[in-house]
Amino acid sequence: MRSVLSISGPPKKLQMIKKKAKEEGLTISAYVIRIFDEGETMISEEELLQDVRQNRKDIAAGHYRIMGPGDKIEDFLSLDE
Repeated sequence: MRSVLSISGPPKKLQMIKKKAKEEGLTISAYVIRIFDEGETMISEEELLQDVRQNRKDIAAGHYRIMGPGDKIEDFLSLDE
C-alpha cells in the first residue's frame, strides 16, 4: 500500500530535485526515497572528524600498512561492522 507525501519548497529547489531525479533515471518519489535511505546509513560530520583524528594518530604512531599489488582490500578493512 502506498501513501502520498506532499512536499513544498522554493521553485528552484523543486526544479533541482526534478532534474537530479531525471539525471539518475528515477521518478521524483524514488529519488527522494533513495536520498532518505542513504541518509540513514551516513555517519555524522563529528564521527567522520573523530575517524580522521584517530587515523592521523595511528599514522603518526606508525600503525599502518601499505597495500601491495597482491593484497585485497578486505585484508585491510573490517567489513563486518
